[in-house]
Amino acid sequence: MSFLVEIEHRFRAVQGLPSPVRAAGGLSLLAGGEGVEVIVRAGVTFEDDQLTGRGWFFDTDAAAAELAGCCAGLEARPWTEIFDFRPTFELVARHLFGRLAGQLPQLAYVEIRDVHFGVTTRYVPG
Repeated sequence: MSFLVEIEHRFRAVQGLPSPVRAAGGLSLLAGGEGVEVIVRAGVTFEDDQLTGRGWFFDTDAAAAELAGCCAGLEARPWTEIFDFRPTFELVARHLFGRLAGQLPQLAYVEIRDVHFGVTTRYVPG
């Protein structure tokens, strides 16, 4: 049997990139400095035979703290000011995966959900 445990961290973020699709459709743009609700989720997979005598594979409280630490600062200012690359959700998810991979054993993916627009972007290394 296989398990998948998901850990998530929710915050407001300002991506800082223009939306040509919204502009072309005549939709309102986000006001300067206005953020969107974002959920960053990390998924860890493991097998039944990896459960410890305590009935778990890893400490989910510690994993949640690790994810929160990895996301610290992402709500402080626009992502265009934080990252030295164009902060699309795809590239940020891959970046966060790279930061978390050494901290969360058997990390399977990192995803970012834009709650406001109902879009989820998942990075799965391959």
